Amino acid sequence: MKRKYFIHKFTQYFFIFSLPVLIIGLLLTVYSYFQIRDNSNTQAQSSFQISSQLITEILTKGDDVAEMMNTNSAISMSMYRILNRNSMNYKENVTKNIMFDILENLKSSSTYIDSVYVYFPNDNDCFFQTDKQLTFIADSADQDWLSDFKTHTRDDEQWIVLREFQNYSFEEPHTAVTIYRRIRYYDGVLVVNLNQSVVSRLLSSLENYPNESIFVTDSRGMLLFSNTNASSIPFKTDQGIHEQLSLTLSNEGHYLSSVKYNQHSYLLTEFVYPAYQLHFLSLVPAKDIYHLMYNIFYCVIIGVLVAAVLCLLFSLYLANKNFHQIELLLDILWDAEKGNLPLDTTGELIDTKKLDEYNLILNRVILTFVRNNTLTMQVKEWQLKKTLSELKALQLQINPHFFFNTLQSIDMEIIKNEGYQAPASKLVHALSDILRYALNDSRTTVSLKNEIMACKEYLQIQQFHHPGQIILLWDYDDAILEYQVIRLLLQPLLENSIQYSIHSPTDSLVIRIKIIETTDTLKFHILDNGIGIEKERLRQIRASLLSPEDPEQHIGVKNTHKRLTLTYPGNKGLKIISHAGQGTCISFDIPK
Repeated sequence: MKRKYFIHKFTQYFFIFSLPVLIIGLLLTVYSYFQIRDNSNTQAQSSFQISSQLITEILTKGDDVAEMMNTNSAISMSMYRILNRNSMNYKENVTKNIMFDILENLKSSSTYIDSVYVYFPNDNDCFFQTDKQLTFIADSADQDWLSDFKTHTRDDEQWIVLREFQNYSFEEPHTAVTIYRRIRYYDGVLVVNLNQSVVSRLLSSLENYPNESIFVTDSRGMLLFSNTNASSIPFKTDQGIHEQLSLTLSNEGHYLSSVKYNQHSYLLTEFVYPAYQLHFLSLVPAKDIYHLMYNIFYCVIIGVLVAAVLCLLFSLYLANKNFHQIELLLDILWDAEKGNLPLDTTGELIDTKKLDEYNLILNRVILTFVRNNTLTMQVKEWQLKKTLSELKALQLQINPHFFFNTLQSIDMEIIKNEGYQAPASKLVHALSDILRYALNDSRTTVSLKNEIMACKEYLQIQQFHHPGQIILLWDYDDAILEYQVIRLLLQPLLENSIQYSIHSPTDSLVIRIKIIETTDTLKFHILDNGIGIEKERLRQIRASLLSPEDPEQHIGVKNTHKRLTLTYPGNKGLKIISHAGQGTCISFDIPK
């Protein structure tokens, strides 16, 4: 019996304590998985934008010089003559000095450019080189570039080669990436030598994870650049990276794909740059991305094991304690039945005449204990609710602060890479202002001027997503700007017009917001030239405004209608007029 009691209690307590741990752990694991995927998706898109700008900046260095030579035959002709003559006149000498200045400026403008050459076929076998010198091929420490250039036909406008490079004969060779741009006149070429180690350090700035490895390969999958972490993945240098990862070389790339190399799992993101057929690959160890989910899983296992041990000890303690009390009670009853005076726990005799009083006192003690226990539980529950309320209040203070700090950090990174006037920086500023405006105390009113400014900042964000498709016209008298209105009065209606009117990049939307002042009220009209609403659908929307149930669509319209009727007693809310194919008008009144 004691064994059955112990097993029953252990099963009961283990189920009670372990089930919540398992459910919470499962929910947290699923939530963290989708959160990680969303974060990875966002970071992958951000990496693509930043890396695209970086690679484009690197690869387009020298494009303006090559374009100048390709569009100005006089410059190319002068340089060709300089290389094919043993002496120069004054004009050619000036041209030579100008070209050297251009090449020097190109080199000094970027730390990752080792040197720049300009070559036209000539009998003297010499070429223009940075450091302001005409260099003979035979005297140059770097000669391989010329033979590589001659192996390409005139159809090859530009190409990239990874090779060993020396600026001077006394220095050790180092790896360089050379960009060739053909000059159409006189079969010339502009050669830009990039320092691979400097470019690799720039790629390290693109890392989103501590152990992220970044690779840039050519059209055959051969490595051109890599960041510092790339050395942790021992790829073979004589074989393409795609081939080693069993990936197909294509122009489609790969997005958040799982790959394996040397028994290690990685999450791969690949983007393709068509101009030079370059492939940008990011490999992140799966354990680095999903470490939070793994930690939650391990914590759940440990929690279940700890619950099992505690339930085992507690059940054993209860079984011994309860059955010891039962045995004492049986002994007392057995002795009382025989007329013997039972002993209490201190060894003193208990008067049989007071057995009823003793039982009464025992019952009172148990009743008092139950009441005290109930009161204690109520106090603890009240304290828990108070703590949770305080934590919730603190959380509401922390979350916006953290969010705005994160937006500020993103804005600093954008400014660092793109400058103060970058469109993305303006977009982050507009989003921060809108969120700050929306998260302020909703019980306070705002001036109509502030409400209009919030709408204009919201429109900046929408115009970023739909460039050139949205025109917003305002029609009001400046005298009304200081009237107080409820917060977020116009923005949901503006959002509704944009959401249900723009469906393709070819759509064009004109929205006009007209505010008219009368004796006692302000009249608002929001008109657009969108697709309009069919009669049956318009009837359903009008009915949903009066329904207590929450709609699946036009939530902003319904909320604005309810806020108007609750804030201004007797207000009729929104009035919607629309014709399919002709546009929509939403109007309402508020007291001044």
